Amino acid sequence: MKGQVPKTSILLVSLFNEEALGLRQIFSVLKHKGYETKLMFFKLDSKKKYESRQRDVFENRINHATEEELEILCRFVEDKKPDIIGISLVSSNFHLYKRLYTRLKKYGKSKIVIGGWQASLNPESCMPYCDILCVGEGEQAFIELVEKTNNGQSIKDIANLWINDSAGIIKNPVRPLNRNLDSLPQMVFDEKNTYYIENNELVCADPQADNERYGIITARGCPYRCTYCSNSYMANHVYSSAWSRLRRRSVDHVMDELVLVKNKFPNIKRINFYDEVFIPDKVWAEDFFQRYKSEVGLPFYCMFYPGTAREEIIGLMKPSGLAGVWIGVQSGSERVRNEVYKRRYKNDLVIKGAQLFKKYDVSVRYDFILDNPFESFEESLESINLMLELPEPFSLNLFSLKYFPKTDITKMALDAGLIDNQDMDDQLSKDSHNYMITQRTDSADNNFINHLAMYISLLANKAQVQKEKENIKQLIAEYKMRRDVKSIKNLLARKLELISEEK
Repeated sequence: MKGQVPKTSILLVSLFNEEALGLRQIFSVLKHKGYETKLMFFKLDSKKKYESRQRDVFENRINHATEEELEILCRFVEDKKPDIIGISLVSSNFHLYKRLYTRLKKYGKSKIVIGGWQASLNPESCMPYCDILCVGEGEQAFIELVEKTNNGQSIKDIANLWINDSAGIIKNPVRPLNRNLDSLPQMVFDEKNTYYIENNELVCADPQADNERYGIITARGCPYRCTYCSNSYMANHVYSSAWSRLRRRSVDHVMDELVLVKNKFPNIKRINFYDEVFIPDKVWAEDFFQRYKSEVGLPFYCMFYPGTAREEIIGLMKPSGLAGVWIGVQSGSERVRNEVYKRRYKNDLVIKGAQLFKKYDVSVRYDFILDNPFESFEESLESINLMLELPEPFSLNLFSLKYFPKTDITKMALDAGLIDNQDMDDQLSKDSHNYMITQRTDSADNNFINHLAMYISLLANKAQVQKEKENIKQLIAEYKMRRDVKSIKNLLARKLELISEEK
């Protein structure tokens, strides 16, 4: 914007997520263009250790937003008077956002724009709680909105945006995906215009400065269409097959960001690659990891789909700093994976991959989904049995099945009468973006599986599963006879007490 100082001011807000890669990218684009932009992180992810975080969530200790914290944010808006407020929203925070929206509308005349997964998946339910909504990727649409607002032009025809107009809702079509991710500017970290609200306090600082990890993506898109995942809806209904094709940044573009971050934040001790599935081709990987080792040199973590981790790639990544991976197993039942989740691989492939990571001394965290009404008790035990066969040490992410709007598994559950539309809110009482497993009391079988899986998770992190394997099998046999969960509850309680004492 040469020769002209932009007059439109913007506030971007992230709920329960201080990494917020998409929102940070929009912030960076706006700053590059000279717009007065502030970035607010409302409530932060827990900085507790993994085991403590597991325990808190399992025992339903949730980091709620307080009334005082909501009031602090609203007073901030009243003071700064932004022309546009952009809020990134996921489904689990929708209830909190609705509380926030009614307050924000009392302060000033800011246009409230929402984007993120909730807006893209369920725009109809979101429109009563915003002025403008973005469907799909938001960088280009949001910048066009800001520039047209700044220039006094009409915003009614901006692709990707739904607009609450006096004549009704304007639903503009979605623009083609940006296939040149190198066209996006490098991240801007501006501590003087970045804030967070936590523990009933407003702090002017970027929480990334105290974070020991940094998250980045090298590519967008996902080639898989798992029924429980929001990516399946984006691929099937919003962008068609274009969403499934990976769009990869160049090696130079990724490296520029990582070197910038390493120099700016000396506290960073690890890099997390948040690509939906980390599947670099060999040529890109050879160039990238050679440079990563010499220019960054920090331990890094990434996600693999079972069966995609080839030894030639792992052998290349390990000397450059590969420290750990996340693997989405989801169920030990091949029937459930094939028929319910549409994830087609054998348990042998999971074990083979686990042995490969063991060979290269790479830590592994496996995802499992429990509390699945489409999975029988015996099939849930197949997940337990698979956990018992994984080489140690490892860790587990244990999730309760969540019903995101318009995903295939949500439609299956609605059709079967297992849930209603109310169940797709954020469980009403929970404000934080956290999907880890919680105690279930509606079913003795669920209760037993959940407690046993949590117990195995704590053992696995200390490489104690094989030592307790026969005892675990005996617990299962006893439960089948008596349907009594007391034994495993008592064992888990004692294990959690020991962890507390170790701290």
